[in-house]
Amino acid sequence: MITITTDFGYEDHYVGVMKGVMKKINSGAEIVDITHGIRRHDIRHAAYVLRCILDYFPENTVHLFVVDPGVGTGRRGIVAELDRGIYVGPDNGILTLVKNRVSKLYEIKKDVKMHTFHGRDIFAPIAARVDAGTHDELVEIDDFKIYEVQDPVRVGNTLKGEVIHIDHFGNVITNIDGELIEEVNEVLINGLSLRFVKSYGYAKERELVALVNSENLLELAVNKGDASKNLNIRIGDKIKLIIK
Repeated sequence: MITITTDFGYEDHYVGVMKGVMKKINSGAEIVDITHGIRRHDIRHAAYVLRCILDYFPENTVHLFVVDPGVGTGRRGIVAELDRGIYVGPDNGILTLVKNRVSKLYEIKKDVKMHTFHGRDIFAPIAARVDAGTHDELVEIDDFKIYEVQDPVRVGNTLKGEVIHIDHFGNVITNIDGELIEEVNEVLINGLSLRFVKSYGYAKERELVALVNSENLLELAVNKGDASKNLNIRIGDKIKLIIK
């Protein structure tokens, strides 16, 4: 099985052509679209999606990611074997949130005449071959790029972490694991007090609340509203909370 995640949108032919390339090489490949609505050039958004999908697909699934603002430059193309699944895509930080799950790493050694569509010319062919059980044009390496993230920390009743995603609803998703939060009734952030609830439906309409989401991460949300706007928070912001 091969999944595809890109920032190509849904108006152009790019994704369809990549699927055609893969089917020509590996006609039996099962191809699943994750999303092509990654925010343009947003490596952090792609990294979050990769973290979220790994455990919900068969172990040998190939996850093809083409969010590649450095296409055509000296950035490497890589294949990473994870504890569950295989990543194929650019070496530009998309592996950051699953860095501890990488077991083997390969650089893709392939020359192409065109330099603006490596999704079609490099990554799709490699993904199809890896899914078929071949590893042509791969050279083992031992490093990959990550971007800086504030690791989640709890000291007493203080939690520190980072905003790693803001979803379509404006929910603010942090990298603070649910295990760091036990028997919490209230969260304080930026001078605001937020009730801690089990799910969105327990919040009053337009109420700002905190909860542990389906990815087992601390999330700040507004029932039928936009928490990111209420809190004036962006992806990559460091976050500090007091729990009660």
